[in-house]
Amino acid sequence: MAMERRFWDMLAKRYPHFYTPSMRQDVQSVLAWTKEQGVAYAPQSTLLDIGSGTGTFSIPLALLHVKVTAIDPSARMLEILREDAQDEGVLPLIETHQSDWDTFDVSTPYDIVLASMTPAIHDTFTIDKMINASQKYGVFVAWGAFRINPFVDALLEAHAPEERFLQTGSMKAEDVIERLEHKGMEYVSKRFETQWSDTYSFEEAMAYAKEQLERRGIQGDEEKIKALIAHYAEHQSLKVSTKAEKVILMWKH
Repeated sequence: MAMERRFWDMLAKRYPHFYTPSMRQDVQSVLAWTKEQGVAYAPQSTLLDIGSGTGTFSIPLALLHVKVTAIDPSARMLEILREDAQDEGVLPLIETHQSDWDTFDVSTPYDIVLASMTPAIHDTFTIDKMINASQKYGVFVAWGAFRINPFVDALLEAHAPEERFLQTGSMKAEDVIERLEHKGMEYVSKRFETQWSDTYSFEEAMAYAKEQLERRGIQGDEEKIKALIAHYAEHQSLKVSTKAEKVILMWKH
Protein backbone atom coordinates (compact mmCIF):
# COMPACT_ATOMS: atom_id res chain seq x y z
CA MET A 1 0.00 0.00 0.00
CA ALA A 2 2.87 2.41 0.81
CA MET A 3 4.35 1.89 -2.66
CA GLU A 4 0.93 2.52 -4.25
CA ARG A 5 0.58 5.76 -2.30
CA ARG A 6 4.03 6.92 -3.41
CA PHE A 7 3.08 6.19 -7.01
CA TRP A 8 -0.07 8.33 -6.86
CA ASP A 9 1.80 11.09 -5.01
CA MET A 10 4.29 11.12 -7.89
CA LEU A 11 1.49 11.09 -10.46
CA ALA A 12 -0.28 14.03 -8.79
CA LYS A 13 1.97 16.67 -10.33
CA ARG A 14 0.69 15.75 -13.81
CA TYR A 15 -2.87 14.89 -12.81
CA PRO A 16 -5.62 17.21 -14.13
CA HIS A 17 -7.22 19.76 -11.81
CA PHE A 18 -10.95 20.44 -11.66
CA TYR A 19 -10.48 23.43 -13.98
CA THR A 20 -8.53 21.53 -16.68
CA PRO A 21 -10.75 22.08 -19.77
CA SER A 22 -11.09 18.45 -20.91
CA MET A 23 -11.69 17.24 -17.35
CA ARG A 24 -14.15 20.03 -16.61
CA GLN A 25 -16.13 19.09 -19.72
CA ASP A 26 -16.32 15.41 -18.75
CA VAL A 27 -17.33 16.21 -15.18
CA GLN A 28 -20.06 18.59 -16.30
CA SER A 29 -21.32 15.93 -18.74
CA VAL A 30 -21.58 13.40 -15.91
CA LEU A 31 -23.28 15.83 -13.53
CA ALA A 32 -25.75 17.08 -16.16
CA TRP A 33 -26.79 13.58 -17.23
CA THR A 34 -27.14 12.23 -13.69
CA LYS A 35 -29.24 15.27 -12.78
CA GLU A 36 -31.52 14.42 -15.70
CA GLN A 37 -31.85 10.92 -14.24
CA GLY A 38 -33.00 12.35 -10.93
CA VAL A 39 -29.84 12.68 -8.84
CA ALA A 40 -30.37 15.68 -6.57
CA TYR A 41 -27.12 17.51 -5.86
CA ALA A 42 -29.00 19.67 -3.40
CA PRO A 43 -27.41 22.18 -1.00
CA GLN A 44 -26.37 20.46 2.25
CA SER A 45 -26.87 16.97 0.81
CA THR A 46 -23.99 14.63 1.68
CA LEU A 47 -21.78 13.00 -0.93
CA LEU A 48 -18.90 10.56 -0.67
CA ASP A 49 -16.26 10.91 -3.41
CA ILE A 50 -14.30 7.64 -3.53
CA GLY A 51 -10.83 8.09 -5.01
CA SER A 52 -11.30 11.84 -5.25
CA GLY A 53 -7.84 12.58 -6.63
CA THR A 54 -7.29 16.31 -7.03
CA GLY A 55 -10.96 17.13 -6.56
CA THR A 56 -12.15 17.06 -10.15
CA PHE A 57 -15.65 16.18 -8.88
CA SER A 58 -15.41 17.26 -5.24
CA ILE A 59 -14.83 20.94 -6.00
CA PRO A 60 -17.59 21.37 -8.64
CA LEU A 61 -19.99 19.62 -6.25
CA ALA A 62 -18.96 21.83 -3.34
CA LEU A 63 -19.62 24.81 -5.60
CA LEU A 64 -23.21 23.50 -5.68
CA HIS A 65 -23.13 23.64 -1.84
CA VAL A 66 -23.04 19.84 -1.50
CA LYS A 67 -21.25 18.63 1.66
CA VAL A 68 -18.47 16.42 0.26
CA THR A 69 -16.37 13.76 1.96
CA ALA A 70 -13.35 13.11 -0.28
CA ILE A 71 -11.15 10.08 0.27
CA ASP A 72 -7.93 9.19 -1.53
CA PRO A 73 -4.77 7.27 -0.57
CA SER A 74 -2.51 10.03 -1.96
CA ALA A 75 -1.54 12.85 0.39
CA ARG A 76 -0.36 14.97 -2.53
CA MET A 77 -3.64 14.54 -4.46
CA LEU A 78 -5.58 15.69 -1.40
CA GLU A 79 -3.19 18.58 -0.84
CA ILE A 80 -3.92 19.83 -4.37
CA LEU A 81 -7.66 19.35 -3.75
CA ARG A 82 -7.52 21.47 -0.59
CA GLU A 83 -5.42 24.18 -2.28
CA ASP A 84 -7.86 24.48 -5.19
CA ALA A 85 -10.89 24.31 -2.88
CA GLN A 86 -9.40 27.09 -0.75
CA ASP A 87 -8.92 29.24 -3.86
CA GLU A 88 -12.60 28.67 -4.77
CA GLY A 89 -13.81 29.41 -1.26
CA VAL A 90 -15.41 25.97 -0.77
CA LEU A 91 -12.89 24.25 1.51
CA PRO A 92 -15.30 24.33 4.50
CA LEU A 93 -17.70 22.14 2.48
CA ILE A 94 -15.10 19.42 1.80
CA GLU A 95 -13.85 16.96 4.40
CA THR A 96 -10.79 15.03 3.23
CA HIS A 97 -9.45 11.67 4.41
CA GLN A 98 -6.22 10.04 3.31
CA SER A 99 -7.43 6.47 3.11
CA ASP A 100 -7.96 3.56 0.79
CA TRP A 101 -11.55 2.48 0.20
CA ASP A 102 -11.09 -1.05 1.52
CA THR A 103 -10.53 0.17 5.09
CA PHE A 104 -12.44 3.48 5.15
CA ASP A 105 -15.10 3.47 7.89
CA VAL A 106 -18.56 4.40 6.62
CA SER A 107 -20.28 5.12 9.92
CA THR A 108 -23.38 6.71 8.35
CA PRO A 109 -24.64 6.28 4.76
CA TYR A 110 -24.35 9.30 2.48
CA ASP A 111 -27.10 10.74 0.29
CA ILE A 112 -24.92 10.13 -2.77
CA VAL A 113 -21.86 8.01 -3.44
CA LEU A 114 -19.60 8.76 -6.41
CA ALA A 115 -16.65 6.80 -7.78
CA SER A 116 -15.07 7.95 -11.05
CA MET A 117 -12.18 6.32 -12.90
CA THR A 118 -10.68 4.97 -9.69
CA PRO A 119 -8.80 1.74 -8.89
CA ALA A 120 -10.37 1.97 -5.44
CA ILE A 121 -13.25 -0.11 -6.84
CA HIS A 122 -11.42 -3.32 -7.70
CA ASP A 123 -13.40 -6.37 -6.52
CA THR A 124 -16.81 -7.56 -5.31
CA PHE A 125 -16.19 -6.34 -1.76
CA THR A 126 -15.37 -2.78 -2.82
CA ILE A 127 -18.31 -2.69 -5.27
CA ASP A 128 -20.77 -3.82 -2.60
CA LYS A 129 -19.29 -1.38 -0.08
CA MET A 130 -19.73 1.45 -2.60
CA ILE A 131 -23.36 0.49 -3.29
CA ASN A 132 -24.16 0.21 0.42
CA ALA A 133 -22.48 3.54 1.29
CA SER A 134 -25.35 5.59 -0.15
CA GLN A 135 -28.97 5.87 0.96
CA LYS A 136 -30.34 7.65 -2.14
CA TYR A 137 -28.15 7.62 -5.27
CA GLY A 138 -24.98 6.07 -6.62
CA VAL A 139 -22.82 7.19 -9.56
CA PHE A 140 -19.97 5.16 -11.08
CA VAL A 141 -17.83 6.24 -14.04
CA ALA A 142 -15.47 3.83 -15.81
CA TRP A 143 -13.63 3.28 -19.07
CA GLY A 144 -15.80 2.08 -21.93
CA ALA A 145 -15.08 0.09 -25.06
CA PHE A 146 -11.89 1.83 -26.15
CA ARG A 147 -8.99 4.02 -25.10
CA ILE A 148 -6.59 5.04 -27.87
CA ASN A 149 -3.25 6.69 -27.13
CA PRO A 150 -0.72 6.14 -29.96
CA PHE A 151 2.32 6.87 -27.80
CA VAL A 152 1.24 4.57 -24.94
CA ASP A 153 0.18 1.90 -27.43
CA ALA A 154 3.66 2.01 -28.98
CA LEU A 155 5.24 2.01 -25.52
CA LEU A 156 3.39 -1.16 -24.57
CA GLU A 157 4.08 -2.78 -27.93
CA ALA A 158 7.79 -2.23 -27.32
CA HIS A 159 7.75 -3.60 -23.76
CA ALA A 160 4.84 -6.01 -23.31
CA PRO A 161 2.59 -6.48 -26.37
CA GLU A 162 0.20 -8.67 -24.40
CA GLU A 163 -0.63 -5.69 -22.15
CA ARG A 164 -1.56 -3.35 -24.98
CA PHE A 165 -5.26 -4.10 -25.08
CA LEU A 166 -5.74 -4.54 -21.34
CA GLN A 167 -7.43 -1.64 -19.57
CA THR A 168 -5.99 -0.36 -16.31
CA GLY A 169 -7.79 1.50 -13.56
CA SER A 170 -11.25 0.92 -12.16
CA MET A 171 -13.41 -2.11 -12.73
CA LYS A 172 -15.73 -2.18 -15.72
CA ALA A 173 -19.28 -0.87 -15.51
CA GLU A 174 -20.45 -4.42 -16.30
CA ASP A 175 -18.95 -5.63 -13.01
CA VAL A 176 -20.96 -3.06 -11.04
CA ILE A 177 -24.10 -3.83 -13.08
CA GLU A 178 -23.75 -7.50 -12.16
CA ARG A 179 -23.77 -6.62 -8.45
CA LEU A 180 -26.71 -4.21 -8.84
CA GLU A 181 -28.73 -6.90 -10.62
CA HIS A 182 -27.74 -9.40 -7.95
CA LYS A 183 -29.22 -7.04 -5.36
CA GLY A 184 -32.34 -6.43 -7.49
CA MET A 185 -31.58 -2.73 -7.91
CA GLU A 186 -32.58 -0.56 -10.87
CA TYR A 187 -29.97 1.39 -12.82
CA VAL A 188 -29.44 3.41 -15.98
CA SER A 189 -26.27 3.96 -17.99
CA LYS A 190 -24.83 6.15 -20.71
CA ARG A 191 -21.70 6.01 -22.88
CA PHE A 192 -19.89 9.05 -24.20
CA GLU A 193 -16.65 9.78 -26.04
CA THR A 194 -13.94 12.08 -24.77
CA GLN A 195 -10.44 13.21 -25.73
CA TRP A 196 -7.59 15.16 -24.24
CA SER A 197 -3.96 16.09 -24.95
CA ASP A 198 -0.88 16.94 -22.89
CA THR A 199 2.47 18.35 -23.99
CA TYR A 200 5.66 17.23 -22.23
CA SER A 201 9.31 18.19 -22.28
CA PHE A 202 11.79 15.34 -22.78
CA GLU A 203 12.25 14.86 -19.02
CA GLU A 204 8.49 14.99 -18.42
CA ALA A 205 7.89 12.53 -21.26
CA MET A 206 10.40 10.09 -19.74
CA ALA A 207 8.61 10.30 -16.38
CA TYR A 208 5.20 9.93 -18.03
CA ALA A 209 6.32 6.84 -19.97
CA LYS A 210 7.77 5.19 -16.86
CA GLU A 211 4.57 5.92 -14.94
CA GLN A 212 2.45 4.32 -17.66
CA LEU A 213 4.59 1.20 -17.48
CA GLU A 214 4.84 1.14 -13.68
CA ARG A 215 1.08 1.20 -13.21
CA ARG A 216 1.00 -2.01 -15.25
CA GLY A 217 3.89 -3.56 -13.31
CA ILE A 218 6.34 -3.27 -16.23
CA GLN A 219 9.98 -2.25 -15.86
CA GLY A 220 10.81 0.42 -18.44
CA ASP A 221 13.73 0.13 -20.86
CA GLU A 222 15.23 3.64 -21.03
CA GLU A 223 16.69 3.20 -24.51
CA LYS A 224 13.37 2.03 -25.93
CA ILE A 225 11.58 4.90 -24.22
CA LYS A 226 14.06 7.47 -25.55
CA ALA A 227 13.71 6.10 -29.07
CA LEU A 228 9.90 6.33 -28.92
CA ILE A 229 9.99 9.88 -27.56
CA ALA A 230 12.36 10.88 -30.37
CA HIS A 231 10.01 9.29 -32.91
CA TYR A 232 6.86 11.01 -31.65
CA ALA A 233 8.34 14.34 -30.50
CA GLU A 234 8.04 17.58 -32.44
CA HIS A 235 10.06 20.73 -31.74
CA GLN A 236 11.68 19.27 -28.61
CA SER A 237 8.35 18.40 -27.00
CA LEU A 238 6.01 15.43 -27.00
CA LYS A 239 2.27 15.86 -27.46
CA VAL A 240 0.35 12.89 -26.11
CA SER A 241 -3.29 12.60 -27.21
CA THR A 242 -5.92 10.19 -25.96
CA LYS A 243 -9.37 9.32 -27.30
CA ALA A 244 -11.59 7.17 -25.12
CA GLU A 245 -15.08 6.06 -24.27
CA LYS A 246 -16.42 6.44 -20.75
CA VAL A 247 -19.48 4.85 -19.17
CA ILE A 248 -21.70 6.52 -16.57
CA LEU A 249 -23.75 4.24 -14.35
CA MET A 250 -26.42 5.57 -11.97
CA TRP A 251 -28.66 3.75 -9.51
CA LYS A 252 -31.23 4.62 -6.86
CA HIS A 253 -31.96 3.06 -3.49
